[in-house]
Amino acid sequence: MRRRATCSTATAALAAVLLAGCGGGAQSPSGGPVTPSTPAVTPEPAQPSDPTEAAATNPVWPSNFPDPQVLPDGDGWVAIATNGNGMNVQTLVSDDLATWSQGSDALPQVASWSTSGKVWAPEAHRFGDRWVMYYTTMAPDPAIQCIGLAVADDPKGPYRDTSSQPLVCEEEQGGSIDASPFVASDGTAYLYWKNDGNAVGMDTWISVQRLSPDGLRLEGEPKRLIRQDLPWEGQLVEAPYVWERDGVFHLFYSANDYGSDRYAVGHATASSPTGPFRKDDEPVLTSTDVAAGPGHCALFEQDGRVLMAYHAWAPDSIGSEVPGRTMWLSEVTFDGAAVTVTPPATTLPEGL
Repeated sequence: MRRRATCSTATAALAAVLLAGCGGGAQSPSGGPVTPSTPAVTPEPAQPSDPTEAAATNPVWPSNFPDPQVLPDGDGWVAIATNGNGMNVQTLVSDDLATWSQGSDALPQVASWSTSGKVWAPEAHRFGDRWVMYYTTMAPDPAIQCIGLAVADDPKGPYRDTSSQPLVCEEEQGGSIDASPFVASDGTAYLYWKNDGNAVGMDTWISVQRLSPDGLRLEGEPKRLIRQDLPWEGQLVEAPYVWERDGVFHLFYSANDYGSDRYAVGHATASSPTGPFRKDDEPVLTSTDVAAGPGHCALFEQDGRVLMAYHAWAPDSIGSEVPGRTMWLSEVTFDGAAVTVTPPATTLPEGL
């Protein structure tokens, strides 16, 4: 979801490992990829990138790093992403958002009810003095995707999941994926996610439910917000991410086939975190001649600017294991209920 600055290009063999779980090979129930169920391994400690060899260009991470999120880490940054490269949750670290190096597995061991190598779309948020990460993983019986959570003292991990069952698992709706935490300005916490309806020929809904103040439990009842009902969205909506600005709640989401250039980021607004949300008619981030199928975004703030991390394919290798879905960075500006997202470009937003 977010890697900026070219690092040394991975070899084809390494890229195949990086992509084993995202964008090729076996398919999950929702049509997404599945990695082999081999235990994750912790790589050697990351070495600092050499700024003299790294160009401040998009994609900021040129190898497979799907579903990225960028988190503050002291004076620097950490990015987390879907499984790959022998890790359940990939990490990257950076001092400047432009130059990144590989980190260690943020989730070295999954919960007892899940399986290593089958972890997708992690997102984390700081609650008090600890971080809570919500992630998609495979439940054994039935074998559908569900949402778990893990806790750490550091945004890089290691996160630990000691649960005996999923946090969210809509068995009759195809499963549950793409969890995204959000804390409103009044301090109320929420969790957004998507039911995996396209895996079983049903509608896909983005839902929301209140979280406990520590982020560890769901409270109240879930509420459905939006489903696929616009022509450009195809058969699904997914990957919600909410941002609050001047009393307006902006819901960013992805839609259509993730393995095509039709995948894109949509936008909807509401006056409450629980809706009702009103969609824009057209997506706010779409394919360009340098990036195909941009999506699964997450926003973060740097020096007063709002940036969007997301993944995209190289236009000539959509669905290919090499280089896979790489991490890109764009800037987001707000004007009331309207947003503008810088289109994918090989140059980073000015000042990065």
